Amino acid sequence: MAGRSETDSVEPLLEELIKELMTSTGSDVKSGSHHEDAITAALSEAATVSLSRTLAQASAFERVLLVGALAPALADALAPALAKALVPEIVTALSQMSATASTSKEPIASSSPGGSH
Repeated sequence: MAGRSETDSVEPLLEELIKELMTSTGSDVKSGSHHEDAITAALSEAATVSLSRTLAQASAFERVLLVGALAPALADALAPALAKALVPEIVTALSQMSATASTSKEPIASSSPGGSH
């Protein structure tokens, strides 16, 4: 029954957020965007609280299953941002490697004063 009371505490918040979302559809773009950001933040917070409570009561096996289900979704969500952040660094590193490789392949001048025979 403890799980039921925790669910009851989250459901009114979600209902309120959904009602707010439905009534805010007629507002102008700037305040709508601010409204959407606030609703997204509130939903994220409610989901985090609910998930942390669920994880606290879950067995080790249930936690492993949850992590196994969430990890691919998290990786898919983070991949574009990670790639966008890494591309400039990779280009810089490849440019430096290319410059180093081209300078190391230049012929070394002969140190003997007579040259070749």
